[in-house]
Amino acid sequence: MAAGSEVRFHPSALKSGFATSAAARFYELIGKERRLEDVTRAMRGYVQELRPPVVGAMQVTCSDEAERECIEDFQRNFVRYLLPSLKFSSKASFQVATLGGRYEWGSVRIAEDHYAMARGADAWKLLLVKVNAHVSVEEVDGVPRYGKMERYHTESVFCGALHALLEGGVLPFADDLRESFSIEDIDRISELADPAQVDVELRSLLAAVTSARLQARRAVIDIQDYEPVSPTLYLVVPCVTLNRRQHDSEIPVGIYTCDRREGVAHDEYCGLEDIPSEYRVERDRGQLVVTDDGYDKPRLARDHRSLVIDEWRRGKRDVGEWHPRLDELLRVTEAERPHHGEHTMAKAALKTLLVAALELAPIPAAVVLFGAGLVNVHHAAKAHRLARSSAEDETARRMLREVEGRIDELSQEQARHLVELLLQEYGR
Repeated sequence: MAAGSEVRFHPSALKSGFATSAAARFYELIGKERRLEDVTRAMRGYVQELRPPVVGAMQVTCSDEAERECIEDFQRNFVRYLLPSLKFSSKASFQVATLGGRYEWGSVRIAEDHYAMARGADAWKLLLVKVNAHVSVEEVDGVPRYGKMERYHTESVFCGALHALLEGGVLPFADDLRESFSIEDIDRISELADPAQVDVELRSLLAAVTSARLQARRAVIDIQDYEPVSPTLYLVVPCVTLNRRQHDSEIPVGIYTCDRREGVAHDEYCGLEDIPSEYRVERDRGQLVVTDDGYDKPRLARDHRSLVIDEWRRGKRDVGEWHPRLDELLRVTEAERPHHGEHTMAKAALKTLLVAALELAPIPAAVVLFGAGLVNVHHAAKAHRLARSSAEDETARRMLREVEGRIDELSQEQARHLVELLLQEYGR
């Protein structure tokens, strides 16, 4: 953000009361390196000015011991001031520590459920979700070096998980990170590996920025896909810890605001996007500044179930041309198709249709059922890929096999609706 410029809020933010002075102070930190305590205190001031009856907190970090300072600062400067006591006057955030700082699907739902039990949360509560990636930085001959630093007197990589990802690692944590980095069918890893797109000296730094942004998005996708136990205002804040030989510092990457307090849900984001080749890195009085073209422009957050369907509609091919035998297998489904409000056979019809889809054309069914909410939202990256490509039948089959076990949990009305969607998709 240029010096002297004002934070530009989406009109809905002004209407919702988010454009407070404390909010403006926090938004002005986006993309700028600051001391850990400065970032945490700015978040605390923002939350305090909103005056929630209850405050909860969830922190997502890498398992690396180098993140201890970041974790302790959050406890010292945010948690102990704002959270309810858990026991014996102790206050604690919900912690998720994984290799690479990966958001674990479903974890924000558990955290929300826990803080909903606090006295006063029936009115509404605020849940701050802080998501940290990390990278080391040290000066070598006056030039910053990212991603390598001594660990116990031996040179090591920080973050080791992100380094493994960039080096083609195949362990489960690297596969999970790889899926996050490929959401919406964008090959961010190739961008990071291409010196023409990303300066090799900045690769580790920008991988951390990208990862923090993508893991925060996963948390928001999870938030968008369920109803909280009590009315909740979520603030999801991706950050990058800069591990240093002295005290660590931090760069806030952005902030999501997801309002589930009353009326229509509202989701917006302000901050850096997730395209590493578009980041610009500068130094201001010795501190890092990372920007891109839209980092200071709040905008509505996207619904990824709807995005997948839109992508599919723009590029899908005729199913009948793929599988001429599909009509034959669909005749049974058509015969069992419920008409005129009759729903008793809907589940049987849906099961029959899934058998046909699994055998002959699984991708349309997987995409449509993801868009309809039956396929679990943690498959978002796979669903985006399916919507843009017809070359992953086995991925679609795995998604549909998970769906098979959920059909009996549906109401007949829900099953009938899904049958109609699938029959329409397959050209009936």
